[in-house]
Amino acid sequence: MDAIDNLVFATLQSPLQGGGFIVSDYIPMPFGAFVPVNTTPIGISTPVFNFSIADKRTYTSFQDHTIIERAMVRHWHDVDAAGTYLWPGIPPALSNFTQSPNYHLMYAYLIENTRILQIFERMIEKYLQDEQFGVAQIPEVFQWIINSEKLFFSDDSPRTQNIRSYIRPSYDANRRNAYYRMFGMDLAFGDIVSSSGGTLQYHKANAANQQFIPLFERYLTEIWQGYTNSRNTSGQNSSDVNNVVELAIQLQELLSARRGGRPGGVPNQYATRNLSYEEFSSVMLVSWFTFMISDNTPVVQFLNCQSSTIGERLIKIGNKVGVAAHTKCQSLFEMAGAASNILNLLEAGGYLDSNANVQTMLSSLNPGTPISFDSDYMNSFLTVINNWEKATGHKIKNPEANITGTVKVFQGGTTPRLQPAVN
Repeated sequence: MDAIDNLVFATLQSPLQGGGFIVSDYIPMPFGAFVPVNTTPIGISTPVFNFSIADKRTYTSFQDHTIIERAMVRHWHDVDAAGTYLWPGIPPALSNFTQSPNYHLMYAYLIENTRILQIFERMIEKYLQDEQFGVAQIPEVFQWIINSEKLFFSDDSPRTQNIRSYIRPSYDANRRNAYYRMFGMDLAFGDIVSSSGGTLQYHKANAANQQFIPLFERYLTEIWQGYTNSRNTSGQNSSDVNNVVELAIQLQELLSARRGGRPGGVPNQYATRNLSYEEFSSVMLVSWFTFMISDNTPVVQFLNCQSSTIGERLIKIGNKVGVAAHTKCQSLFEMAGAASNILNLLEAGGYLDSNANVQTMLSSLNPGTPISFDSDYMNSFLTVINNWEKATGHKIKNPEANITGTVKVFQGGTTPRLQPAVN
């Protein structure tokens, strides 16, 4: 389930105090026919239930935007309580929808590097102030634009004020501050209102995980080495499971230090962990716009930017509004969810810090091995490794690679990528 799915669940199935549910005070809600369906990809063992794209389009373009606003607040409290959303008619064993399966700051960081937020900010600005794109004849398109403005670009939104105030007035700067603290990296671009294209100014905290990316790349390299060696029937085995586990523990400690707790966190206290507001708010923000280009939706068709891939759709929209998308945006989109899965699993502890579990995972895709959650995890690693190489140019699959120093994202020439930086 993605963030939009969870908002629909929060609206329809998460009771408020007193036993009622979120409803509009003004408009009948057309969500009664919504039913999640099993959309589990081939080769994945864990059941995945989602609402249809059409249902989610109806939801995101509902005329009363306060329903979505209240659902975000309701969902925030559900995440904090580590609750589940149960759906009538689906066996309980399959309907325990966890509240934050993919909610990790890394997801927001990778998606924001595509420039999707800047592109849609410019698109909404142009539509509301001019008729350069024409007038939207489909009510769904117009209302989605209005909802986007009210939910994410308005000062009177309670949700956006989670990480914006008189003390921290810039929503963009606050997200960048969180990315820098957690991953020691900037975004690939500057502020869209800056004619020089310079980096947006924000507070760079002294307590920042500047060693995270070099350590994470070493970790991915060791995972790849272990995976390839597990498939060898002869020759030298150069994998070192002990080293893989040790790197996982080091990454756990880095991330948990920024959150103010121990690896694994404290159950039912998400709201009191450092950077949780920033994480939740940022993931909601990027998920909203990512959903609208995940298919050739009416918004994409209105802009005449249809394509077979999400990356190409964003590139076309960016060209239309005058904000160039990251040239490697397809890889960033493809690995964002998988990277979130890995880091959530790593932070939770108990799996990637176990030699036996890691050894099982590394061989879980070998011929004849039954599909399991271990193979799900291994597939996530392979997705990240393959797309990380494409997006950064760093050869993760090269065991001789020795990447040191802090790492930041930059946009130089025509090939934006992650680049090692001298300390």
